[in-house]
Amino acid sequence: MNRVTPIIQALLPAVVIIGAWELGAMFAFDPRFVGQPSQILSYLVAELRRGAIWADAAITFWEIMLGYVLGALSGGAVGFVLGFRPRLARIVEPYILIFSAIPKIAIAPIIIIALGIGIQSKVAIVISMVFFLMFYAVYSGVKQIEPDFIHQARIMGANRAEVIGYIVIPAIAPNIFDGLKTSIIFAVIGALIGEFIAARAGLGYYILNASGAFNINGIWVGVILIVALVFVLTTTIGIVERRVLRWLPEMGAGGNGI
Repeated sequence: MNRVTPIIQALLPAVVIIGAWELGAMFAFDPRFVGQPSQILSYLVAELRRGAIWADAAITFWEIMLGYVLGALSGGAVGFVLGFRPRLARIVEPYILIFSAIPKIAIAPIIIIALGIGIQSKVAIVISMVFFLMFYAVYSGVKQIEPDFIHQARIMGANRAEVIGYIVIPAIAPNIFDGLKTSIIFAVIGALIGEFIAARAGLGYYILNASGAFNINGIWVGVILIVALVFVLTTTIGIVERRVLRWLPEMGAGGNGI
């Protein structure tokens, strides 16, 4: 019973909002303009049975995952290197700051013109969104490590690999996962921006077509699938985080200290 109660408490606001929405669409406003939950659900089931939307969802998923992985690896690697190279960081960091400040929606058309309307341009946009988040997450984590810990480990005979494996990685692990959790949202936004601008498939393309046809149910179906995708990805990262960082105190409460 104790486990069920938090679930009910979490779902209650959603039930109230959806119920009010349903009643409002029946008696207060025109569902053709804002949709109606029962009609949206019926349309969702019909689209899933028809099957074509699965291809759009798969394309968006791969755009997100490829860009997310490549952006996280490259951003994290650059942040890691510059965190231990302060002289190099003083030269490179201002340029990273400048490029990170450029609105990605402004350069997305340039990326699409350069790489075409296929999956490559969407992956590149996602990389541009994720890279800077992971860079700053790892870079700030490395800079926060106490140099004395590393010096003491070296005095005790630890080599570079041991210092990285037993001191550096555990110390910056919370920062890495914070960056990963934040990045997944921006990865989804990046993929959708690319699909809204120019695409032949994907959930963003699906929503755009539904909007052009004034199909409010289709728009909501696309939004629901995007939310479901974000939920699955963030939940997966959260599960991995809890297992990897189970040694951290107050992990259940979201502690991110060392």
